[in-house]
Amino acid sequence: IDEACAVDDFDAFTSRVGTGRVFGGQQPYVDYYPAVLAKLDAVERAGGFYAFADYAPLGSDPWLARTELPSVAARDGILRFPFQPSLRVHAGKDLRFVPPPSKETLCALEEKLKATITCTAKVVPLDRKSAFDRLRVLLHDYEEARTSSRSAGEFNTRWSTRIFRRLGYQLPLVSLSDLLENHLPSIAETLEIFIANRVLVAESVAEALAIDVDRETHFTVKDRDHVPLAIADENGFRRPVRLSEIGNAEQFLRDHAGRWSLDVFAPIFLFRLGLGGIINGRGSIRYSLVLAHVMRRVFGENHVPNLLCSCSPVANGPFAEAVRKKHGALPDALREPTLIARLLESDEATIRREIAESW
Repeated sequence: IDEACAVDDFDAFTSRVGTGRVFGGQQPYVDYYPAVLAKLDAVERAGGFYAFADYAPLGSDPWLARTELPSVAARDGILRFPFQPSLRVHAGKDLRFVPPPSKETLCALEEKLKATITCTAKVVPLDRKSAFDRLRVLLHDYEEARTSSRSAGEFNTRWSTRIFRRLGYQLPLVSLSDLLENHLPSIAETLEIFIANRVLVAESVAEALAIDVDRETHFTVKDRDHVPLAIADENGFRRPVRLSEIGNAEQFLRDHAGRWSLDVFAPIFLFRLGLGGIINGRGSIRYSLVLAHVMRRVFGENHVPNLLCSCSPVANGPFAEAVRKKHGALPDALREPTLIARLLESDEATIRREIAESW
């Protein structure tokens, strides 16, 4: 997309970025598809950093609180495991206000994965000892994240960081909420521009959506008083801010430290910090057309260079093959391998090499 300065070629992307700093980011998960690791690989090759949106509302993305793995021990071949058994109670809460998984939850995960390993080894060749050794390491990482975290946001971020480091990624991994708090004057300045031009923002979004005749952006129309900000209430539920609540933007953000968060327009705030490029996956790059249009119409600036980086390898390995052998096919929900499954099946160097070669 020309307006969004989007390419899918790494060399073309880096030549456009030049000496600018690039970044990627998303919500921190409890498990990952390979596409996320491919994005990490690209960010590291480009010399950038990765930011975890640790303030996302629980339930906005299933991977914030659950995983689905191929398991021949499960009746339908799918092990559906929730890291937040009380998801209904906490759905809609800012991750910073959701408790981390309990010890009991991780013990239940251990038993489920032990059964998966044992039953898989009865169907297809699998080195049970190596798989159980890897399971102990995986559970140790989860437990370390649990005991050092005050919230689900911290738990997901800490576990993700431990795993990505174990896979050999050395790029900076940062909390997006901390990053934004550390640049408060600039964030407040951009917020004030959004507020002052709120009608133009809404019109710009509508203009971009009118171009998207196939409805591929998955972006929603914005009201003429939209503010790209949310505040967690006293119970942690993330609520959109209304214009009447804001006086001086910077003071408002300081008064609500640890409770405010940005919405889908967050990348624009980072572009305005001077970052020179962004690396997106299949989901996040869909918003680029709208963000680019808002950047041009509201701020008089072009979208920064924008790389689409993704992959979708077929789910293979003993867990998937055991399910195929028993059920005749792998369920559609398990078309790609998850990181937990790969960590139980293979060593970190092999996983990292496969990711580097996949995009």
